[in-house]
Amino acid sequence: MTETLMETGGVNRRAFLAGTGAMFVAASLPRLLNPKTAFAALEDSKIGPALVDPTLIDSWLAVHGDGTVTIFTGKVELGTGVLTTTMQLVADELDVSLSALKVVEGDTWMTPDQGYTAGSQSNKTQYAAKGGLRQAAAEARLALLGMASARLGAPVANLSVEDGVVISGGGGQVSYGELIGDQKFNLKITGKATPKRFDNYKVVGTNVPRVDIPAKATGKFTYTQDVRIAGMLHARVVRPPTLDSKLLKVVGFPGHRKPPGFVALVVKNNFVAVVAEREEQAIDAAQALELSWQTAALPSFEHLYGDLQRQTPTTDRVLIDTHDVDAALAGAAKSLQVNYRYPIQMHGSMGASAAVASVEGQSATVWSSTQGVYPLRSAIAVALGLPEPNVHVIYVEGSGCYGINGADNSALDAAVISQQVGKPVRVQYMRADEHKWENFGQPYLHQMRGGIDANGKVVAWDYVAWTASRGGRPGPPANIPTGILLGLPEDPLPKSPAPTPSSRPNTVDNSNSAPSYLIPSQRLRSHTGKHAFMAGPLRSPNRIQNTWANESFMDELAHLANRDPVEFRLAHLADRRLTDVIRLAAYMAGWKPRPAATKIDEGRYKRGRGIAAMFYEGNNGYNAAVFGVTVDTKTGKVTVDDVWSAQDCGPVLNPDGMRAQAEGCLMQTISRSLIEEVKWGPDGITSADWDSYPVIRFNAMPKLHFRVIDRKGADVMGAGEVLITNGPAAIANAIFDATGKRIRQVPFTPARIRRMLAE
Repeated sequence: MTETLMETGGVNRRAFLAGTGAMFVAASLPRLLNPKTAFAALEDSKIGPALVDPTLIDSWLAVHGDGTVTIFTGKVELGTGVLTTTMQLVADELDVSLSALKVVEGDTWMTPDQGYTAGSQSNKTQYAAKGGLRQAAAEARLALLGMASARLGAPVANLSVEDGVVISGGGGQVSYGELIGDQKFNLKITGKATPKRFDNYKVVGTNVPRVDIPAKATGKFTYTQDVRIAGMLHARVVRPPTLDSKLLKVVGFPGHRKPPGFVALVVKNNFVAVVAEREEQAIDAAQALELSWQTAALPSFEHLYGDLQRQTPTTDRVLIDTHDVDAALAGAAKSLQVNYRYPIQMHGSMGASAAVASVEGQSATVWSSTQGVYPLRSAIAVALGLPEPNVHVIYVEGSGCYGINGADNSALDAAVISQQVGKPVRVQYMRADEHKWENFGQPYLHQMRGGIDANGKVVAWDYVAWTASRGGRPGPPANIPTGILLGLPEDPLPKSPAPTPSSRPNTVDNSNSAPSYLIPSQRLRSHTGKHAFMAGPLRSPNRIQNTWANESFMDELAHLANRDPVEFRLAHLADRRLTDVIRLAAYMAGWKPRPAATKIDEGRYKRGRGIAAMFYEGNNGYNAAVFGVTVDTKTGKVTVDDVWSAQDCGPVLNPDGMRAQAEGCLMQTISRSLIEEVKWGPDGITSADWDSYPVIRFNAMPKLHFRVIDRKGADVMGAGEVLITNGPAAIANAIFDATGKRIRQVPFTPARIRRMLAE
């Protein structure tokens, strides 16, 4: 288990290495927090490296005199278990015990830039055959064996390693600590060392318990919300009614009397914040402050999908065009045209975001639960007018997030306010801040046309999607709401690229726009505009929306052909791995072939089963899932009873961890399929709390039957977004099987189900 301790002295890695040439000792890491006091210490040095050099072994690993090893990684723990699988990797590559490992994660002065921890890419990145942490560990092991060979007078081929001790065939031995303890490797990563095969790993592939759970379960863990700085002030941002509203006047406090503890008012363009000595004083001051706004009215909630089609300008893309779709549709024995609708949804992290920043002169230190310390550094540097190396962003875990919650926004808030008042500042969001001021998941309208021949084969597939996007992950500060309020420039919509027609259907893009199936005539087009809300990646971004449309439509075509949904899919597939997970899921579910909706139960409660399958992002995980549901035809309530899921993500790194990811996927996909939808009126978002934006409760968890195909010879793929992607379509397909009625709009609320049944 890794322990989180906060440095109390002024030593930093850069000064330590420059002064002594020794490796940095993990016990005094500046990104960690004392779990008893939760107070953070500021660095003496105000400028860090422009970039931690990823070509050096020393940027990834440090071996200490006591035999312990510190891992430096840009991929951070978000509650997904990546910290544990990272330690498993290094334990196997170096042949050291897990207890000997410590991890430094997400620090712009200490860890390599590995981009965002996002998109089910962390294990895929860490376990890549060449480059990154796996390669660095292999190179470190090779270097250590070379040192041991010289020390023991034995060829490398005659050496073995057990728990960090190198043993020669002649009986001699030397520990890693004795070979290099607290010294630098001073070696480049050459690419010549060969990482071990997955068949030879002993720790990877086993059920290693999550290293972060004990402290979290006992309340000892220190989150971003717990960070405290000596002399710190507290701030609250006073938000406008809507994102594009304009500040007309600061009226002030009632009676022109400053509230108790009030320190300062910060106003920059449309960004307004109050600063106070204590947190409750900042809350009171924010509630008391009177402002006059020119409200930018929001578009109609009821007309969302029509508005998506009417957007202008848009970025228009032609992803696939075999140039014969219209002719193929005209010649089809049967054809079908339908629309599917997917709403705006939110991340809704259970813990509201927080951040602490200390800006002094030309330097800034920021503690944040960001998913990308380097991109956040860039955003803060632009907003504050500082060189990037002068901004030190330190990751401290916050509320778990798949996508982008308020972590970066609160960090930018804190940095801007701290610069204005010249003291450390903590910004803690409240529930409405988290719900109403985030980068929401994108809405989609899909128009689908398809045709089958006399033999029941799909001969034409025509996909048109309309969506809206504004902003995204930080980098440019105006990608997040605070940047907009500050008046920083937004990036324009990308220009429409030239069409890239393909004579080869089933060209796979990473947004899962293309169907997974062999269809001779295909045309895929998309139109993306901007709307009044910020948008950003929400677990399975774009993929869940596109798979919802594609797998629902494939089911509808199977019904049009009077074919069994599983058999129909298999008849249009050549990818063996996708075929394997479909067959396995169907076998687990005891699937008996028949066309959907041919055995509808009598009475009020009707049960059905539905399947969906896909290859996530074209290169990042296979999943097939059968959902069994019950529809209460009186109330319209849909209950998911059982789920049978088969998955192939290459080598299995931690079976328990993969199942935990599947369970999380399942809960979230049921919630997003059945009840989640952001709502608003002209004067702002009304989904401001858990009553107005409900999420599923744990007592609604169905029975999950879960199996994985362990392919040790394949590349590592992500497991965090595969099962969730299949949920909406599989549930909708099961509802159709149960009732004979098709629902084409997410979420499948009781009211929508009742209307569907009445049609």
